[in-house]
Amino acid sequence: MSQRSKFIYIALSAICCLSLLTNCSRAISQQDVKRIEAAMPAKAAAIPKRPRKLLVFNLCKGFKHGSIPYWDKTLEIMGRKTGAFQAVVSNDMAMFEPDKLNQFDAVCFNNTTRLKFDANLRRSLMAFIKGGKGIVGIHAATDNFYDWPEAAEMMGGQFCGHPWGGGGTWAVKIDDPEHPLMAAYKGKGFKVKDEIYRTKPPLYTRAKQRVLMSLDMADEATGKKASPSDTDIGISWVKSYGKGRLFYCSLGHNNHLTWDPALLEHYLAGIQFALGDFPVDTKPKLLKSVQERGSEMDGLLEKIKKYDYGQSRATLTELSDKIRDAYGSRAELGRIEKSLLGVLRSDATPAAKQFVCRKLSIIGSEASVGVLTAMLTQKPASKQEPHPADMARYALERIPGAAVDGALRKALAKTTGKTKVGIINSLGQRRDSKAVGALGRLVYNSDALIADAAAAALGHIAGSDATKALAEAKNKTKGKLRLVVLDSYLKCADRLAAEGKRREASAIYRQLATEPAPIGAAALRGMVTVRGRRRR
Repeated sequence: MSQRSKFIYIALSAICCLSLLTNCSRAISQQDVKRIEAAMPAKAAAIPKRPRKLLVFNLCKGFKHGSIPYWDKTLEIMGRKTGAFQAVVSNDMAMFEPDKLNQFDAVCFNNTTRLKFDANLRRSLMAFIKGGKGIVGIHAATDNFYDWPEAAEMMGGQFCGHPWGGGGTWAVKIDDPEHPLMAAYKGKGFKVKDEIYRTKPPLYTRAKQRVLMSLDMADEATGKKASPSDTDIGISWVKSYGKGRLFYCSLGHNNHLTWDPALLEHYLAGIQFALGDFPVDTKPKLLKSVQERGSEMDGLLEKIKKYDYGQSRATLTELSDKIRDAYGSRAELGRIEKSLLGVLRSDATPAAKQFVCRKLSIIGSEASVGVLTAMLTQKPASKQEPHPADMARYALERIPGAAVDGALRKALAKTTGKTKVGIINSLGQRRDSKAVGALGRLVYNSDALIADAAAAALGHIAGSDATKALAEAKNKTKGKLRLVVLDSYLKCADRLAAEGKRREASAIYRQLATEPAPIGAAALRGMVTVRGRRRR
Protein backbone atom coordinates (compact mmCIF):
# COMPACT_ATOMS: atom_id res chain seq x y z
CA MET A 1 0.00 0.00 0.00
CA SER A 2 1.41 3.42 -0.98
CA GLN A 3 2.01 6.13 1.57
CA ARG A 4 -0.85 8.17 0.10
CA SER A 5 -3.23 5.19 0.22
CA LYS A 6 -2.33 4.58 3.86
CA PHE A 7 -3.10 8.23 4.66
CA ILE A 8 -6.48 8.06 2.94
CA TYR A 9 -7.28 4.80 4.73
CA ILE A 10 -6.39 6.27 8.13
CA ALA A 11 -8.40 9.44 7.43
CA LEU A 12 -11.48 7.48 6.37
CA SER A 13 -11.18 5.26 9.44
CA ALA A 14 -10.99 8.31 11.67
CA ILE A 15 -14.08 9.79 10.04
CA CYS A 16 -15.98 6.52 10.53
CA CYS A 17 -14.95 6.39 14.19
CA LEU A 18 -15.99 9.99 14.71
CA SER A 19 -19.34 9.25 13.11
CA LEU A 20 -19.83 6.28 15.40
CA LEU A 21 -18.96 8.38 18.45
CA THR A 22 -21.42 11.06 17.36
CA ASN A 23 -24.19 8.50 16.92
CA CYS A 24 -23.40 6.98 20.30
CA SER A 25 -23.56 10.41 21.93
CA ARG A 26 -27.08 10.77 20.60
CA ALA A 27 -28.16 7.44 22.05
CA ILE A 28 -30.17 7.72 25.24
CA SER A 29 -28.47 6.31 28.33
CA GLN A 30 -30.09 3.93 30.80
CA GLN A 31 -29.69 6.56 33.49
CA ASP A 32 -31.74 9.02 31.43
CA VAL A 33 -34.35 6.34 30.71
CA LYS A 34 -34.73 5.88 34.47
CA ARG A 35 -35.11 9.64 34.89
CA ILE A 36 -37.89 9.70 32.29
CA GLU A 37 -39.68 6.76 33.89
CA ALA A 38 -39.46 8.35 37.35
CA ALA A 39 -40.85 11.70 36.12
CA MET A 40 -43.65 10.17 34.02
CA PRO A 41 -47.26 10.54 35.28
CA ALA A 42 -48.56 7.32 36.80
CA LYS A 43 -51.87 7.39 34.99
CA ALA A 44 -53.56 8.86 31.95
CA ALA A 45 -55.26 12.26 32.04
CA ALA A 46 -58.42 10.54 30.76
CA ILE A 47 -59.55 6.95 30.31
CA PRO A 48 -59.09 5.97 26.62
CA LYS A 49 -62.37 5.29 24.85
CA ARG A 50 -60.65 2.44 23.04
CA PRO A 51 -57.05 1.27 22.46
CA ARG A 52 -55.17 4.13 20.80
CA LYS A 53 -52.19 4.16 18.43
CA LEU A 54 -49.88 7.14 18.03
CA LEU A 55 -47.52 7.42 15.06
CA VAL A 56 -44.33 9.07 16.31
CA PHE A 57 -42.68 10.40 13.17
CA ASN A 58 -39.08 11.64 13.40
CA LEU A 59 -37.73 12.13 9.85
CA CYS A 60 -35.62 15.24 9.30
CA LYS A 61 -34.73 16.78 5.94
CA GLY A 62 -33.24 19.82 7.67
CA PHE A 63 -31.60 20.22 11.07
CA LYS A 64 -31.74 17.08 13.20
CA HIS A 65 -32.25 17.63 16.93
CA GLY A 66 -30.31 15.50 19.39
CA SER A 67 -33.43 15.26 21.57
CA ILE A 68 -35.32 13.16 18.97
CA PRO A 69 -34.38 9.75 20.47
CA TYR A 70 -35.23 11.13 23.90
CA TRP A 71 -38.74 12.04 22.82
CA ASP A 72 -39.15 8.75 20.93
CA LYS A 73 -38.35 6.91 24.16
CA THR A 74 -40.42 9.28 26.27
CA LEU A 75 -43.56 8.72 24.21
CA GLU A 76 -43.00 4.96 24.23
CA ILE A 77 -42.74 5.03 28.05
CA MET A 78 -45.65 7.45 28.37
CA GLY A 79 -48.00 5.23 26.38
CA ARG A 80 -46.93 2.05 28.12
CA LYS A 81 -46.90 3.39 31.70
CA THR A 82 -50.19 5.30 31.55
CA GLY A 83 -52.04 2.98 29.17
CA ALA A 84 -53.11 6.02 27.15
CA PHE A 85 -51.78 4.80 23.79
CA GLN A 86 -49.31 2.62 21.92
CA ALA A 87 -46.45 4.56 20.33
CA VAL A 88 -45.11 3.42 16.95
CA VAL A 89 -41.88 5.19 15.93
CA SER A 90 -41.04 5.62 12.23
CA ASN A 91 -39.15 7.80 9.76
CA ASP A 92 -40.70 6.25 6.64
CA MET A 93 -42.79 8.67 4.55
CA ALA A 94 -44.79 5.70 3.30
CA MET A 95 -46.51 5.70 6.72
CA PHE A 96 -48.59 8.64 5.44
CA GLU A 97 -50.20 6.54 2.71
CA PRO A 98 -53.92 6.23 3.54
CA ASP A 99 -53.96 2.47 4.21
CA LYS A 100 -51.10 2.80 6.72
CA LEU A 101 -52.00 6.15 8.23
CA ASN A 102 -55.59 5.25 9.02
CA GLN A 103 -54.55 2.62 11.57
CA PHE A 104 -53.46 5.49 13.86
CA ASP A 105 -55.53 7.87 15.97
CA ALA A 106 -52.96 10.67 15.86
CA VAL A 107 -49.57 11.57 14.39
CA CYS A 108 -46.82 13.16 16.48
CA PHE A 109 -44.24 15.13 14.54
CA ASN A 110 -41.21 14.66 16.80
CA ASN A 111 -38.87 17.55 15.96
CA THR A 112 -39.28 16.89 12.23
CA THR A 113 -37.76 19.48 9.88
CA ARG A 114 -38.26 20.43 6.22
CA LEU A 115 -40.58 17.52 5.43
CA LYS A 116 -41.74 17.12 1.82
CA PHE A 117 -45.15 15.62 1.07
CA ASP A 118 -46.17 14.73 -2.48
CA ALA A 119 -49.72 15.40 -3.67
CA ASN A 120 -51.01 11.97 -2.63
CA LEU A 121 -49.57 12.17 0.89
CA ARG A 122 -50.86 15.71 1.29
CA ARG A 123 -54.39 14.57 0.56
CA SER A 124 -53.92 11.67 2.96
CA LEU A 125 -52.74 13.80 5.91
CA MET A 126 -55.44 16.43 5.41
CA ALA A 127 -58.16 13.79 5.19
CA PHE A 128 -56.71 12.24 8.35
CA ILE A 129 -57.07 15.32 10.56
CA LYS A 130 -60.13 16.86 8.92
CA GLY A 131 -61.89 13.54 9.22
CA GLY A 132 -61.52 13.51 13.01
CA LYS A 133 -58.00 12.35 13.87
CA GLY A 134 -55.23 14.28 15.66
CA ILE A 135 -51.86 15.96 15.10
CA VAL A 136 -49.25 16.56 17.82
CA GLY A 137 -46.21 18.77 17.30
CA ILE A 138 -43.05 18.78 19.42
CA HIS A 139 -40.69 21.79 19.15
CA ALA A 140 -39.35 21.68 15.55
CA ALA A 141 -42.66 20.43 14.17
CA THR A 142 -43.25 24.02 13.01
CA ASP A 143 -40.03 23.89 10.93
CA ASN A 144 -41.92 22.22 8.09
CA PHE A 145 -44.39 22.78 5.24
CA TYR A 146 -42.71 25.83 3.68
CA ASP A 147 -44.18 24.87 0.30
CA TRP A 148 -47.52 23.68 1.67
CA PRO A 149 -49.53 26.64 3.08
CA GLU A 150 -52.50 24.51 4.15
CA ALA A 151 -50.35 22.34 6.44
CA ALA A 152 -48.56 25.42 7.84
CA GLU A 153 -51.98 26.89 8.59
CA MET A 154 -52.97 23.63 10.29
CA MET A 155 -49.89 23.76 12.57
CA GLY A 156 -50.72 27.29 13.66
CA GLY A 157 -47.23 28.68 13.14
CA GLN A 158 -44.00 28.35 11.20
CA PHE A 159 -40.41 28.69 12.41
CA CYS A 160 -38.67 32.00 11.70
CA GLY A 161 -35.87 32.08 14.24
CA HIS A 162 -35.01 31.35 17.86
CA PRO A 163 -33.33 34.30 19.61
CA TRP A 164 -34.16 32.51 22.85
CA GLY A 165 -31.44 29.85 22.53
CA GLY A 166 -31.22 26.48 24.22
CA GLY A 167 -28.42 27.63 26.51
CA GLY A 168 -30.51 30.41 28.09
CA THR A 169 -33.23 30.37 30.71
CA TRP A 170 -36.49 32.06 29.74
CA ALA A 171 -39.69 33.06 31.54
CA VAL A 172 -43.02 31.52 30.59
CA LYS A 173 -46.43 32.88 31.51
CA ILE A 174 -49.60 30.84 31.73
CA ASP A 175 -52.22 32.41 29.45
CA ASP A 176 -55.03 30.01 30.26
CA PRO A 177 -54.54 28.85 33.88
CA GLU A 178 -57.96 27.19 34.16
CA HIS A 179 -57.57 25.14 30.97
CA PRO A 180 -57.43 21.37 31.68
CA LEU A 181 -54.21 20.96 29.67
CA MET A 182 -52.49 23.44 32.03
CA ALA A 183 -53.37 21.67 35.28
CA ALA A 184 -49.76 20.64 35.89
CA TYR A 185 -48.64 24.25 36.26
CA LYS A 186 -51.29 25.25 38.83
CA GLY A 187 -51.63 28.71 37.30
CA LYS A 188 -48.01 29.66 38.00
CA GLY A 189 -45.55 30.87 35.40
CA PHE A 190 -42.10 29.29 35.35
CA LYS A 191 -38.63 29.53 33.89
CA VAL A 192 -37.20 26.98 31.49
CA LYS A 193 -33.82 26.33 29.93
CA ASP A 194 -34.70 25.55 26.34
CA GLU A 195 -34.77 26.91 22.81
CA ILE A 196 -37.97 28.83 22.07
CA TYR A 197 -39.21 29.22 18.50
CA ARG A 198 -40.45 32.45 17.03
CA THR A 199 -43.31 31.70 14.60
CA LYS A 200 -44.45 33.77 11.64
CA PRO A 201 -47.59 35.85 11.81
CA PRO A 202 -50.21 35.68 10.47
CA LEU A 203 -49.88 31.87 10.62
CA TYR A 204 -49.47 32.22 14.36
CA THR A 205 -52.48 34.12 15.62
CA ARG A 206 -54.65 33.89 18.71
CA ALA A 207 -57.65 34.42 16.46
CA LYS A 208 -57.34 30.85 15.10
CA GLN A 209 -56.05 28.81 18.05
CA ARG A 210 -56.25 28.74 21.81
CA VAL A 211 -52.87 29.72 23.21
CA LEU A 212 -52.15 28.07 26.55
CA MET A 213 -48.78 29.58 27.45
CA SER A 214 -46.32 32.04 25.95
CA LEU A 215 -43.08 33.87 26.68
CA ASP A 216 -43.24 36.41 29.51
CA MET A 217 -41.55 39.47 28.06
CA ALA A 218 -41.73 41.21 31.44
CA ASP A 219 -38.81 39.05 32.50
CA GLU A 220 -35.61 41.03 31.94
CA ALA A 221 -33.53 38.26 30.34
CA THR A 222 -36.42 37.11 28.14
CA GLY A 223 -37.45 40.60 27.05
CA LYS A 224 -33.88 41.56 26.10
CA LYS A 225 -33.88 38.95 23.34
CA ALA A 226 -37.10 40.21 21.79
CA SER A 227 -37.31 42.42 18.74
CA PRO A 228 -39.95 45.21 18.57
CA SER A 229 -42.29 42.81 16.75
CA ASP A 230 -41.95 40.02 19.36
CA THR A 231 -44.98 41.03 21.39
CA ASP A 232 -46.55 37.57 21.51
CA ILE A 233 -44.50 34.36 21.30
CA GLY A 234 -46.78 31.39 21.83
CA ILE A 235 -45.29 28.24 23.33
CA SER A 236 -48.22 25.85 23.52
CA TRP A 237 -51.62 25.84 21.83
CA VAL A 238 -54.59 23.73 20.74
CA LYS A 239 -56.98 24.12 17.85
CA SER A 240 -59.76 22.34 16.06
CA TYR A 241 -59.14 21.62 12.37
CA GLY A 242 -62.07 20.24 10.44
CA LYS A 243 -63.37 17.48 12.70
CA GLY A 244 -59.87 16.86 14.04
CA ARG A 245 -57.59 18.28 16.72
CA LEU A 246 -54.08 19.75 16.90
CA PHE A 247 -51.80 20.18 19.94
CA TYR A 248 -48.41 21.88 19.66
CA CYS A 249 -45.72 22.70 22.23
CA SER A 250 -42.47 24.53 21.46
CA LEU A 251 -40.64 23.03 24.45
CA GLY A 252 -38.46 20.03 23.63
CA HIS A 253 -35.11 21.13 22.22
CA ASN A 254 -33.08 20.18 25.30
CA ASN A 255 -32.90 16.56 26.45
CA HIS A 256 -33.54 17.23 30.13
CA LEU A 257 -37.09 18.37 29.44
CA THR A 258 -38.04 14.73 28.83
CA TRP A 259 -37.83 14.21 32.60
CA ASP A 260 -39.61 17.41 33.61
CA PRO A 261 -42.76 16.13 35.45
CA ALA A 262 -44.96 19.16 34.71
CA LEU A 263 -44.06 19.21 31.01
CA LEU A 264 -44.66 15.47 30.70
CA GLU A 265 -48.08 15.89 32.30
CA HIS A 266 -48.81 18.74 29.88
CA TYR A 267 -47.75 16.64 26.87
CA LEU A 268 -49.75 13.63 28.05
CA ALA A 269 -52.92 15.71 28.37
CA GLY A 270 -52.29 17.34 24.97
CA ILE A 271 -51.67 14.01 23.26
CA GLN A 272 -54.83 12.54 24.76
CA PHE A 273 -56.73 15.57 23.50
CA ALA A 274 -55.34 14.94 20.00
CA LEU A 275 -56.21 11.25 20.24
CA GLY A 276 -59.83 12.15 21.01
CA ASP A 277 -59.99 10.97 24.63
CA PHE A 278 -59.68 14.29 26.45
CA PRO A 279 -62.10 16.85 24.98
CA VAL A 280 -61.16 20.42 25.90
CA ASP A 281 -62.13 23.92 24.83
CA THR A 282 -60.28 25.03 21.68
CA LYS A 283 -62.16 28.29 21.20
CA PRO A 284 -59.61 31.05 20.52
CA LYS A 285 -59.13 33.76 23.16
CA LEU A 286 -57.79 37.09 21.98
CA LEU A 287 -55.44 39.08 24.18
CA LYS A 288 -56.75 42.46 25.16
CA SER A 289 -54.34 45.33 24.78
CA VAL A 290 -52.66 46.84 27.83
CA GLN A 291 -54.81 49.94 27.33
CA GLU A 292 -58.03 47.91 27.20
CA ARG A 293 -57.11 45.92 30.31
CA GLY A 294 -56.12 49.11 32.10
CA SER A 295 -59.41 50.81 31.24
CA GLU A 296 -61.41 47.82 32.48
CA MET A 297 -59.42 47.72 35.70
CA ASP A 298 -59.88 51.45 36.31
CA GLY A 299 -63.65 51.11 35.97
CA LEU A 300 -63.77 48.11 38.27
CA LEU A 301 -61.64 49.76 40.95
CA GLU A 302 -63.82 52.87 40.94
CA LYS A 303 -66.73 50.62 41.94
CA ILE A 304 -64.65 48.81 44.55
CA LYS A 305 -63.60 52.11 46.17
CA LYS A 306 -67.25 52.61 47.16
CA TYR A 307 -67.78 49.09 48.49
CA ASP A 308 -68.95 48.76 52.07
CA TYR A 309 -69.61 45.85 54.41
CA GLY A 310 -72.90 44.06 53.73
CA GLN A 311 -73.09 45.09 50.07
CA SER A 312 -72.95 42.72 47.09
CA ARG A 313 -69.49 41.25 46.62
CA ALA A 314 -69.90 40.88 42.85
CA THR A 315 -67.28 43.52 42.02
CA LEU A 316 -64.88 41.98 44.54
CA THR A 317 -65.34 38.58 42.92
CA GLU A 318 -64.72 40.11 39.48
CA LEU A 319 -61.41 41.55 40.67
CA SER A 320 -60.43 38.22 42.26
CA ASP A 321 -61.11 36.52 38.93
CA LYS A 322 -58.90 39.02 37.09
CA ILE A 323 -56.08 38.40 39.54
CA ARG A 324 -56.46 34.64 39.13
CA ASP A 325 -56.38 34.95 35.34
CA ALA A 326 -53.18 37.00 35.57
CA TYR A 327 -51.27 34.48 37.69
CA GLY A 328 -49.22 33.29 34.72
CA SER A 329 -47.91 36.79 33.88
CA ARG A 330 -45.64 38.78 36.16
CA ALA A 331 -46.20 41.87 34.05
CA GLU A 332 -49.99 41.71 34.39
CA LEU A 333 -49.81 41.02 38.13
CA GLY A 334 -47.48 44.01 38.45
CA ARG A 335 -50.02 46.25 36.71
CA ILE A 336 -52.81 45.00 38.98
CA GLU A 337 -50.64 45.51 42.07
CA LYS A 338 -49.97 49.11 41.02
CA SER A 339 -53.72 49.72 40.57
CA LEU A 340 -54.49 48.27 44.01
CA LEU A 341 -51.94 50.56 45.63
CA GLY A 342 -53.80 53.45 44.03
CA VAL A 343 -56.92 52.39 45.93
CA LEU A 344 -55.00 52.45 49.22
CA ARG A 345 -53.82 56.02 48.49
CA SER A 346 -57.36 57.16 47.65
CA ASP A 347 -60.39 58.05 49.76
CA ALA A 348 -61.78 54.52 49.34
CA THR A 349 -63.89 53.05 52.11
CA PRO A 350 -62.17 51.10 54.90
CA ALA A 351 -63.96 47.98 53.63
CA ALA A 352 -62.46 48.46 50.17
CA LYS A 353 -58.98 49.02 51.58
CA GLN A 354 -59.25 45.94 53.76
CA PHE A 355 -60.18 43.84 50.70
CA VAL A 356 -57.29 45.32 48.71
CA CYS A 357 -54.82 44.51 51.50
CA ARG A 358 -55.99 40.91 51.46
CA LYS A 359 -55.29 40.73 47.73
CA LEU A 360 -51.88 42.33 48.19
CA SER A 361 -51.09 39.66 50.76
CA ILE A 362 -51.27 37.23 47.81
CA ILE A 363 -49.75 39.16 44.91
CA GLY A 364 -47.87 41.94 46.70
CA SER A 365 -44.17 42.52 46.07
CA GLU A 366 -41.52 44.95 47.24
CA ALA A 367 -43.40 47.60 45.23
CA SER A 368 -46.18 47.51 47.85
CA VAL A 369 -43.97 48.01 50.89
CA GLY A 370 -43.87 51.82 50.88
CA VAL A 371 -47.66 52.32 50.66
CA LEU A 372 -48.41 49.60 53.22
CA THR A 373 -45.77 50.88 55.65
CA ALA A 374 -47.32 54.37 55.54
CA MET A 375 -50.59 52.82 56.75
CA LEU A 376 -48.88 51.60 59.93
CA THR A 377 -48.91 55.12 61.38
CA GLN A 378 -52.36 56.12 60.13
CA LYS A 379 -55.34 56.39 62.43
CA PRO A 380 -58.86 55.06 61.74
CA ALA A 381 -61.60 57.63 61.07
CA SER A 382 -63.68 56.09 63.86
CA LYS A 383 -63.41 53.41 66.54
CA GLN A 384 -65.86 51.22 64.60
CA GLU A 385 -63.58 50.97 61.55
CA PRO A 386 -60.71 48.49 61.17
CA HIS A 387 -57.34 50.02 61.96
CA PRO A 388 -55.23 50.82 58.86
CA ALA A 389 -52.17 49.31 60.57
CA ASP A 390 -53.93 45.97 61.03
CA MET A 391 -54.92 45.90 57.35
CA ALA A 392 -51.37 46.74 56.27
CA ARG A 393 -49.75 44.18 58.56
CA TYR A 394 -51.98 41.43 57.17
CA ALA A 395 -50.44 42.05 53.75
CA LEU A 396 -46.91 42.79 54.91
CA GLU A 397 -46.61 39.61 56.95
CA ARG A 398 -47.12 37.55 53.80
CA ILE A 399 -45.01 39.52 51.30
CA PRO A 400 -41.54 37.98 50.99
CA GLY A 401 -38.30 39.93 51.09
CA ALA A 402 -35.95 41.84 53.37
CA ALA A 403 -37.59 45.17 52.45
CA VAL A 404 -40.66 44.24 54.51
CA ASP A 405 -38.56 43.30 57.54
CA GLY A 406 -36.64 46.57 57.35
CA ALA A 407 -39.83 48.62 57.06
CA LEU A 408 -41.41 46.89 60.06
CA ARG A 409 -38.31 47.47 62.17
CA LYS A 410 -38.33 51.18 61.33
CA ALA A 411 -42.04 51.43 62.12
CA LEU A 412 -41.42 49.83 65.50
CA ALA A 413 -39.72 53.01 66.76
CA LYS A 414 -42.49 55.29 65.41
CA THR A 415 -45.52 53.56 66.95
CA THR A 416 -47.04 53.01 70.38
CA GLY A 417 -49.69 50.92 72.11
CA LYS A 418 -51.59 48.28 70.18
CA THR A 419 -50.07 49.30 66.86
CA LYS A 420 -46.62 48.64 68.25
CA VAL A 421 -47.82 45.29 69.64
CA GLY A 422 -49.10 44.33 66.18
CA ILE A 423 -45.77 45.18 64.53
CA ILE A 424 -43.93 43.14 67.16
CA ASN A 425 -46.22 40.20 66.39
CA SER A 426 -45.51 40.58 62.67
CA LEU A 427 -41.75 40.60 63.22
CA GLY A 428 -42.11 37.42 65.23
CA GLN A 429 -44.24 35.74 62.56
CA ARG A 430 -41.63 36.63 59.95
CA ARG A 431 -38.82 35.37 62.24
CA ASP A 432 -36.77 38.49 61.61
CA SER A 433 -33.48 37.82 63.41
CA LYS A 434 -32.37 41.43 62.87
CA ALA A 435 -35.20 42.57 65.16
CA VAL A 436 -33.89 40.61 68.15
CA GLY A 437 -31.93 43.54 69.62
CA ALA A 438 -34.96 45.85 69.66
CA LEU A 439 -37.30 43.10 70.87
CA GLY A 440 -34.91 42.14 73.66
CA ARG A 441 -35.07 45.69 74.99
CA LEU A 442 -38.86 45.83 74.66
CA VAL A 443 -39.23 42.82 76.97
CA TYR A 444 -38.61 45.31 79.80
CA ASN A 445 -41.07 47.92 78.50
CA SER A 446 -43.43 49.42 81.06
CA ASP A 447 -46.42 48.58 78.83
CA ALA A 448 -47.27 44.98 79.74
CA LEU A 449 -48.81 44.24 76.33
CA ILE A 450 -45.64 45.35 74.54
CA ALA A 451 -43.40 43.39 76.90
CA ASP A 452 -45.47 40.21 76.52
CA ALA A 453 -45.54 40.55 72.72
CA ALA A 454 -41.77 41.08 72.54
CA ALA A 455 -41.08 38.00 74.65
CA ALA A 456 -43.44 35.90 72.53
CA ALA A 457 -41.88 37.19 69.30
CA LEU A 458 -38.40 36.17 70.47
CA GLY A 459 -39.72 32.61 70.91
CA HIS A 460 -41.00 32.58 67.32
CA ILE A 461 -37.70 33.89 65.98
CA ALA A 462 -35.56 31.56 68.12
CA GLY A 463 -31.96 31.41 66.87
CA SER A 464 -28.87 32.02 69.00
CA ASP A 465 -29.41 35.76 69.63
CA ALA A 466 -33.06 35.32 70.61
CA THR A 467 -32.12 32.43 72.89
CA LYS A 468 -29.50 34.55 74.69
CA ALA A 469 -31.97 37.42 75.13
CA LEU A 470 -34.54 35.09 76.68
CA ALA A 471 -31.97 33.39 78.92
CA GLU A 472 -31.17 36.79 80.35
CA ALA A 473 -34.82 37.84 80.60
CA LYS A 474 -35.89 34.76 82.59
CA ASN A 475 -33.80 36.00 85.51
CA LYS A 476 -34.99 39.61 85.28
CA THR A 477 -38.75 39.19 84.87
CA LYS A 478 -41.56 37.98 87.07
CA GLY A 479 -45.23 37.15 87.13
CA LYS A 480 -47.12 36.68 83.86
CA LEU A 481 -44.30 38.17 81.80
CA ARG A 482 -41.83 35.61 83.15
CA LEU A 483 -44.18 32.79 82.11
CA VAL A 484 -44.21 34.18 78.55
CA VAL A 485 -40.41 34.41 78.63
CA LEU A 486 -40.10 30.82 79.87
CA ASP A 487 -42.51 29.54 77.22
CA SER A 488 -40.48 31.29 74.50
CA TYR A 489 -37.23 29.96 75.96
CA LEU A 490 -38.76 26.48 75.79
CA LYS A 491 -39.61 27.06 72.11
CA CYS A 492 -35.96 27.91 71.48
CA ALA A 493 -34.98 24.57 73.01
CA ASP A 494 -37.53 22.77 70.85
CA ARG A 495 -36.13 24.48 67.76
CA LEU A 496 -32.59 23.45 68.70
CA ALA A 497 -33.73 19.85 69.20
CA ALA A 498 -35.47 19.84 65.81
CA GLU A 499 -32.26 21.09 64.20
CA GLY A 500 -30.30 18.23 65.76
CA LYS A 501 -28.50 20.43 68.31
CA ARG A 502 -29.28 18.08 71.19
CA ARG A 503 -26.62 19.26 73.61
CA GLU A 504 -27.75 22.91 73.47
CA ALA A 505 -31.40 21.85 73.72
CA SER A 506 -30.72 19.61 76.74
CA ALA A 507 -28.99 22.46 78.57
CA ILE A 508 -32.11 24.64 78.27
CA TYR A 509 -34.45 21.76 79.17
CA ARG A 510 -32.44 21.15 82.37
CA GLN A 511 -32.74 24.82 83.33
CA LEU A 512 -36.49 24.72 82.84
CA ALA A 513 -37.17 21.28 84.36
CA THR A 514 -37.47 22.72 87.87
CA GLU A 515 -40.03 25.34 86.83
CA PRO A 516 -43.69 24.80 87.76
CA ALA A 517 -46.05 23.07 85.33
CA PRO A 518 -46.68 23.31 82.48
CA ILE A 519 -43.19 24.66 81.66
CA GLY A 520 -41.35 22.14 83.86
CA ALA A 521 -43.37 19.20 82.55
CA ALA A 522 -42.76 20.22 78.92
CA ALA A 523 -39.04 20.57 79.63
CA LEU A 524 -38.89 17.06 81.12
CA ARG A 525 -40.62 15.66 78.04
CA GLY A 526 -38.09 17.48 75.90
CA MET A 527 -35.20 15.93 77.83
CA VAL A 528 -36.65 12.44 77.38
CA THR A 529 -37.16 13.03 73.65
CA VAL A 530 -33.61 14.28 73.13
CA ARG A 531 -32.15 11.31 75.04
CA GLY A 532 -34.24 8.93 72.94
CA ARG A 533 -32.83 10.42 69.76
CA ARG A 534 -29.29 9.98 71.09
CA ARG A 535 -29.81 6.25 71.68
CA ARG A 536 -30.91 5.78 68.08
